[in-house]
Parts: sequence; structure tokens; C-alpha cells
Amino acid sequence: MRTYPKSVLCALALSIAAPPAAAADGPEVSVPARLSGAGPFLFQTAEQSRVKVEVVARGLVNGYSLAFLPNGDALVVERGARLRLLRNATGPRPTLAPRPIAGIPDYSHTPHLDPSDVLGLQDVALDPDFAVNHLIYLTLNRPFGLDASSGRITAATVLARARLDGSRLVDITDLVVGEAKVAVGGSRILPGRHGDLFVSVGALSEGDIQSAQRTDTIYGKVLRVMRDGRIPADNPFVGVKGARAEIWTYGHRDPLGLAFAPQTGQIIASEHGPQGGDELNILSAGRNYGWPNATYGTQYGGSPLPAAPVPPDTQGPTLIWSPSIAPAGIAFYTGAKLRGWRNNLFIASARRGQINGTGALIRVVFNEKLEEIRQEVLFDRLHQRFKDVRQGPDGLLYALTDEPNSVVLRIGPASR
Repeated sequence: MRTYPKSVLCALALSIAAPPAAAADGPEVSVPARLSGAGPFLFQTAEQSRVKVEVVARGLVNGYSLAFLPNGDALVVERGARLRLLRNATGPRPTLAPRPIAGIPDYSHTPHLDPSDVLGLQDVALDPDFAVNHLIYLTLNRPFGLDASSGRITAATVLARARLDGSRLVDITDLVVGEAKVAVGGSRILPGRHGDLFVSVGALSEGDIQSAQRTDTIYGKVLRVMRDGRIPADNPFVGVKGARAEIWTYGHRDPLGLAFAPQTGQIIASEHGPQGGDELNILSAGRNYGWPNATYGTQYGGSPLPAAPVPPDTQGPTLIWSPSIAPAGIAFYTGAKLRGWRNNLFIASARRGQINGTGALIRVVFNEKLEEIRQEVLFDRLHQRFKDVRQGPDGLLYALTDEPNSVVLRIGPASR
């Protein structure tokens, strides 16, 4: 059992809140969620001095994930819909290809589709040997049938592998197929360092939230498989009767960010809590991270905090935000262009204080033991729902927003 660190309690002072999966009690509250001009935008920050934020792509819809190709192009996921190519993403004149990448399944006309169902494409990640094999990995929510009791479709989260052939995906192969359920959620992919893949899969947003505590389903888990779909022999639930052998960790609510920490090599995961209690977790094989029986959050309509947020045999978070930041994609910066931010963690935040239009990048400074030292809220005056953040091959940071008119932002020194 892990004791709850002092740094977690200090994070309460940030006072930031996450968006609910369904509408909360009361009206939606927001500030104008639009960019104030075409940019570039200049910011004075705590440890990097002046930085410049440039808009390098517009015209995207509900951006979710960003992945750089070796030639400086980038793949951009419009969640549940399309995979787009941003040509020359790291160059002086990036251009969004007018047509999406072909070969992505289209489920937009599925019968009985509920407005809250998120089908189709979720995350995308490149194979570490992409320059040679052109392989990518993707997760998608695939419809399967109809749930008789609710009258809603059932879907399953699927991890697949494909080959990028010009502007088309070919040879799509399923590697992991989840159980068909109502209201499946988000997912992320992190290629490992030993020929493996880590895949985070959110717990069901409706109905069976206890699925996160069961090992007979992939939901509410981080999975680990080899790049061809084989299951590593040292996975913690291999040989356990009734368990999905792909499971690496369990007890997660909605883990939408995965990254390796340069300080220790450990996997860090960001995770949506309910209202309050968003988490940053250090993942260890076989551990239970508590959801829904352990949380520092409350329900969206308001409810008491649990009496024992981290019960015995539960791995507590290394850091929380309460109220929350709606965390999604995360990235450690390891480049040389932004020296003041080296080894800092950047977290894409959709909103804070449960107020729309207040998203930001959250910068967290750790020591060599992954203990939090300080935090900074960045770029909140852009009024965007930040959804993903990546380090580009040019040593700069790039962020993707989740809006009806999503943008890709390039972040670098103001002097460049």
C-alpha cells in the first residue's frame, strides 16, 4: 500500500475542475472560448522567460491526438471521425491536407447512435521503426450490436495495427478487441521500449463502472501487449483464471495520457476523476488504482468526499487536482530549445473550475524521484480546450485543442 504524499495535498491549491461525462446539475458556465486574434501570442513564463505560441493549423474538428512523422509531417486525430495529415508541421508553412487519410472506418451512420456515444477513431501512435516499416497503431470504438434493455448500441474498444501507404491506411489488423458494452470511452497508446505497447482504456461512463475493478474486461485498465498482439509472459494476470491477460494495471477511471518519465523510466498516466480528484499516477505492474472505490473526487452534482480515499491494497496517486483540470495528453519535454523546461511534464487541460473556456497547459516540475516541486498554468488566456501535447522532432512543443474549430499550436522561444 502506498501512503498519500504531502505533494498531493498541496495540489489542492490549484483549484481546477474537470468536465463531466454527462451534463452536470445546473447550467453550463463558460467564458468566450475563442482565440483572441490570429497570433502569434507572446507569454512571460516562470522559468522559460518569453515564449511564442503560433497557430500552425486551423480547420480541424474536435482534435484528440497528435503524432509526428520522421519527415516533420504530423498525423492529427479528429476524435471519432478522421485522421488528418499536417504537411510540413515543423516547418515555416504547415499545410493541412484537404482530404483525410483513407481507410479509417466510418461509423457516423450507425443505427441507434446516441449523442453521447463516441465511436470511431481515438488515438494513433507510430511504431518506433516507422521509418522502415510505416506501421502505426490506432484505437477505435467499434459498434457491435444493440443493447435490448437500453435501446442503445454496444461497442468495443479495439487496438489495431495498420500500414500508412501514402495517404491511405492498409493492412489493418486487430491486436486487442474489448468486450461489447454500452458507452465505451477514450483510450491512449504508448509504444514501449521492449517491443511492447501500453494502451489505456477508460472505464464505462454509464452503468457498470465497477468494471474497472474486474479483471475479466479491458475497461478501466492499462493494457500491455507486444506489437504483433502477443501477450508478454510476464504480464501480471497471465495464467489467472477468468482474467484478461493483457491487463497491466487496473482500477482506472479515464486515463487519457501516457508518457515515460525521463528521470526514472517509469510510466506516468494522467486520469480524469469525477468532480475533483483528477490524478497523476506512476504505474506499477499489477497494481489497483482504486476507481470507483477510491477517489479524492465527488459526483458532479455534489457529494461528500469518501472517508477513505486510498484504502488498503490500493495505489494512491502521486498528485491530484481538486477541483480538477480535465487532464488528457501528457508529454515530458527533453529537448534543448526550451532549456528552462527540460524534464518538465506538460499536461493538456480542457478546463478548470468546471468553467468552459478555461483550458491550459499545466507544467509540473519534479525532482529526480518524481516528487512534485512546483506547477505553472500556461496559455489559459487563449481560452482553448487543450487535448494533447507533444514534443516535435524540432525540439519545440506542440499542442492540439478540442474545439469545433480545433487548432495545432507551436510553442517555442520568443526569440526564434
